[in-house]
Amino acid sequence: MTMSDDSTATRAPRTRSWLLVSGRASLALVAGAAGAALAAAVAFVPSPAIVVAVPSVAVTPDRSDQSLVCAGGALGLTRGDNPQLAVVAAEQLHTSGAGLVTSTLAASDAIDGSPIVVTLPREAPGDALAATGIVRPDTTEVTGLAAAECLTPARSAWLVGGSTTVGRTTWIVLSNDDAVDAVVDLSLWGDTGPIDAVGSTGIIVAAQSQRILPLAGFALDEPSPVVRVSSTGGSVAATLQTTVVRGLTPSGISIVTPLAEPALRHVIPAFPVINGQLALEQSTTDGGSDGLPALRLLAPGDTSAQVTVRLIGLDGAAGLVTEATVEPGVVLDLAVTNLADGEYSVIVDATEPIVVSARTSTATAEFADLEWFSPSPALEAGTAALVAVAPVNDEQSALLHLVAPDGAAEVSIDGVPVTVAAGGMVVLPTATNAGVRLTTSGRVHVSVSYRGDGVLAGSRVLAPPSAAGALTVLPQ
Repeated sequence: MTMSDDSTATRAPRTRSWLLVSGRASLALVAGAAGAALAAAVAFVPSPAIVVAVPSVAVTPDRSDQSLVCAGGALGLTRGDNPQLAVVAAEQLHTSGAGLVTSTLAASDAIDGSPIVVTLPREAPGDALAATGIVRPDTTEVTGLAAAECLTPARSAWLVGGSTTVGRTTWIVLSNDDAVDAVVDLSLWGDTGPIDAVGSTGIIVAAQSQRILPLAGFALDEPSPVVRVSSTGGSVAATLQTTVVRGLTPSGISIVTPLAEPALRHVIPAFPVINGQLALEQSTTDGGSDGLPALRLLAPGDTSAQVTVRLIGLDGAAGLVTEATVEPGVVLDLAVTNLADGEYSVIVDATEPIVVSARTSTATAEFADLEWFSPSPALEAGTAALVAVAPVNDEQSALLHLVAPDGAAEVSIDGVPVTVAAGGMVVLPTATNAGVRLTTSGRVHVSVSYRGDGVLAGSRVLAPPSAAGALTVLPQ
């Protein structure tokens, strides 16, 4: 594990505000007929204003510990008559921040599966953190490359990706680093609509533990699942881990990271197409379509969504513009065909709130891999963020992807200025197993892709939590 000394921002602790409610007294006049006439005359005379200065105190709350929960290792089954869920490849991690502390959760459903928790203590010299994990399994059942940024646990998460058809395995991974148990409800959708799954509610994720559930237990033989994770009590970090086996050949792994909520616009900075034709040919050997670039979309509300999909190439070149209708509650896998090899960004606009993810793949004569790229939230103007670039081996590399769908943005990357044109994208090589400092003058979306011969993975750059603002405290 490598730790770098980068710092920029801090997460706001939960706060409460108090509202001082003052009463208003009224004066009643009781008089006879003459007094009533006098009162009528007085009613037209403005009464003197009474201003009472209420003393107040501005208080800035102390910073609390900040924690990120990482996705964990690559999952598989042990051999023998009673196969058990186990980690078959450990997660390698890069962290960025000063004074960070790493630990593991106390328990996991997988053997050797307890994920890493990265904590910035409140007394640490730095005030920001970022972490990204990566796995490289190479077994008879799981091969490929998968990466994911470590997550702040949340009460709600949308997971868009994976499959439970023949040869496809998808795990729902729920990690609770809180001091109290989390009670989780799963809502599921597929290519024919909402899925009413037995046992999908009231799932207990004990404090300081990880639950790993087979998605096929809730949605068997589903080609296009979407899962919403809702929790009460403790918050959870939620991901999907999905793998592909074609015949007897393992053909890829991906970790699906969550969207916070449905939105009218989603931006996916990295959508690389690498050896696309070969990947497509290999994926169709078992009747699957994993090798075909595609978008998965869901409008979870009661109204259909009209969506416009724009693909942006390097130097702002338009790769594709597609329009589609997403029916309410029905998952749509929208294939992206005839797309030349290259680097793209995806911008999806919708008339109703939707969730979306993008799948692409790569292949060589010997290996194949796939990746689900989740949208990256915007980094607003003035944002300073840390980027943790995961470690890779000597045959692999990493690229930093930036896209500015609205106005142009001036971005500083470790002090080097980079201009992202309005509606354009920039792709830059970046050091691996390293921390990068990024600041921007305009709204940008940023992610990292990792690639090598027959392997592909990605992680997102998330906005840092806001610093705690001052509270105004009024006396009782």
